[in-house]
Amino acid sequence: MPPDTRGDLAVSGGRIAEVGTVTGRGTREVDARELVVAPGFIDPHTHYDAQLTWDPSASCTSWHGVTTIVTGNCGFTMAPCRPQDRLTLMKMLEYVEGMSLEAMQKGIQWEFETFREYLDAIDRLPLWVNVAPFIGHSAVRQFVMGDAAWEREATDDELTRMGAEVRRAMGDGAIGFSSTTNMNHVGDRGRPVPSRLGTDHELEYLAGVMGSTGRGIVELTIGGSRADRVAEVDRYMELARAARRPVTMVSVRHNPVRPDEHRQILAKVDAAWREGLHLHPQGTCSPLTSTFTLMNGFVFGRYKAWRRVLEAKPSEWRAIFADPVFRAEFRQNVSRTALFNGDVAPLRVKRAVKPELQVLNGRTIVEVARGMGKDVIDAFFDLALEDDFRTEFQTATMNTDAGSVAEIFTHPRAVLGLSDAGAHITMFSEAGQTSELLGTWVRERQALSLEAAVRLITGAPAEIFGIPDRGRLAPGLAADITVFDPKTIACHEEEIVHDMPDGGPRYIARASGIQWSFVNGRPIISDGRLPEPAAVSGAGRVIRAA
Repeated sequence: MPPDTRGDLAVSGGRIAEVGTVTGRGTREVDARELVVAPGFIDPHTHYDAQLTWDPSASCTSWHGVTTIVTGNCGFTMAPCRPQDRLTLMKMLEYVEGMSLEAMQKGIQWEFETFREYLDAIDRLPLWVNVAPFIGHSAVRQFVMGDAAWEREATDDELTRMGAEVRRAMGDGAIGFSSTTNMNHVGDRGRPVPSRLGTDHELEYLAGVMGSTGRGIVELTIGGSRADRVAEVDRYMELARAARRPVTMVSVRHNPVRPDEHRQILAKVDAAWREGLHLHPQGTCSPLTSTFTLMNGFVFGRYKAWRRVLEAKPSEWRAIFADPVFRAEFRQNVSRTALFNGDVAPLRVKRAVKPELQVLNGRTIVEVARGMGKDVIDAFFDLALEDDFRTEFQTATMNTDAGSVAEIFTHPRAVLGLSDAGAHITMFSEAGQTSELLGTWVRERQALSLEAAVRLITGAPAEIFGIPDRGRLAPGLAADITVFDPKTIACHEEEIVHDMPDGGPRYIARASGIQWSFVNGRPIISDGRLPEPAAVSGAGRVIRAA
């Protein structure tokens, strides 16, 4: 069906039967006049791999019209994983994805070891959405090398065995191979995650193994402190040459310290395409904002000073945070890294818990320090200590210029990704980026047309990531359909709920304007309301690419 077409759509047996003019009556009919009937939305960058085992609805992404999620991003997959490595994997996710170890220990149902067994286990769940999985580098490395994956380069034999696992996973239906070399990605005790120990040769070899299957996409997350992101494009190009397959780049964003950097990156992407290398920059339509407390200092994971915190018991944190020597080293770390762009000025108090401290809510840490008559780092730690570590701090350091952000996600080769939904749940929720795109960027800012926006979150990711039967409304395709009101669709403000398996907190964001959402022909949102879980049990499925 061409964009901006008025007509009917019929569904039968979980597939689209007719589009355009439909004669006869349906068993169930939906009046979508004044609404937009679109292909089901696709989120290509989520981290629901663990959460799905206790939350098959993939909340809150499914609330925003998303019918298919891509999992296993950044090399972090749940399988393959030997029983003796489960705790190590969970501790890695604890730090890189901001989930509590206790929640994972209570919530994850370990019914699998191999990648295929994991997919089978997920497929048996009462899924609300479809799941398209990557095979992840760190998991494969740990599976083959054990604890040595965290310590050294792979031998030739180990590399061959890793390649066999990647090939096997592709045969089992993985959509591609994912990895990370980003300095922010650390495991317990601040150790670099296994993929960061891999050489360029290892990464290119495994990408080439994936490419030798004749399909798939490579995803790589690179960067870190003071990274030259323009020069890093060359590495993506080498991967594309090795794999002879598309590569998605995580991520491209606007940096206020280097305001033309994203334009230079996009220019190199254009040059790569002229060479025949298919690079897809992955960006987001949201400011990169982190909310955190000292109980979850994920953002400081790469700091040398923070190693003391990671290696200590929580009962020892108060003494560490009060230690002038720790603060001096922390102060040096802040000034020498890209976090806060070397400046704490963007940091503000989002919410203090003690009533007498709530007068500080909304103030920058610079303002707080001035009022306390203290250095900003001392004020930061003293406030957190006085509030028993519960003070929520927030910072937005990237993607703060709307015009520059639009330049990134409207680039003809771009992917709207990086929601990180399911990860960093105690810091933020970007699960609603589809609603934000259609509400903020289409309706309010008019940065792109409605048709272009819908394609950006449907057909484009389906084509780029090789997700079959999705992304279009055409007879014979899977009936993944999202019906929304263009006048009211929006993403709500973040809120905290306590619904993790251990009763712990997470940030969520609710949606407005999503009227209906169908997954394989079954409604998971009806008349703007979420149904009882039993009503949609098993609507989704694992999409095994072939």
